Amino acid sequence: MVQRLERLDDGSFSLFVYGQRVGREQFSMQRVTAADGVALELRAESAEGDQRAAVTLETDSAGTPVRYAVEERTGALVTRRLGGQRVRGRFATLARSTTGEAAREFLLVPDAIVLEDRGVLQYALVVRHRTVAVGDSVRIPVLTPIANRQGTVWLVREATNDTVSIAGSRRPATRSRLVTQSGEIRLIWSDADGRLLRVVIPSRGFEALRDDIPR
Repeated sequence: MVQRLERLDDGSFSLFVYGQRVGREQFSMQRVTAADGVALELRAESAEGDQRAAVTLETDSAGTPVRYAVEERTGALVTRRLGGQRVRGRFATLARSTTGEAAREFLLVPDAIVLEDRGVLQYALVVRHRTVAVGDSVRIPVLTPIANRQGTVWLVREATNDTVSIAGSRRPATRSRLVTQSGEIRLIWSDADGRLLRVVIPSRGFEALRDDIPR
């Protein structure tokens, strides 16, 4: 039985593409305790136009996945269901979509996290408790189950004295740069407690901005 110990964060992000609001993502993160090693539970529900996605990710204290579930819909049609679970040092997934069914096993290397091409809350695991000095970088192994791949990203701490405007208020923020293996840059702003404030992917014109100040 899972016992919820502490709410770490919850709220929502407005999603923009080239300055136009296209959707919203609601999220929660909790610290939990469980016999199978689950330490964090992340949940997110997003909507962009007629597309909906619901995600649940349970991880150990390092952010490495223990269980993972994704459901995507277009209108009333379920277009994808994906489930994943840690099994003896590997992470096994089964995906069912409108084009068929696919199973995959990923080797779970130490400190690997789930990082999909879409979604906002997952970036909390990128910046949470990363002790990186300004100008330094850290290598992070990642699994991208929806795209059926795994690889590496590099997190670079750019500044600890930046700010983000949330609900008309300027908030102090740490700015980090994430670089994928393909060279795509993703910018992440977080507060002193590692809570996400803003995510920008310049190559896509994408921005996710928190709706309210973290409490």
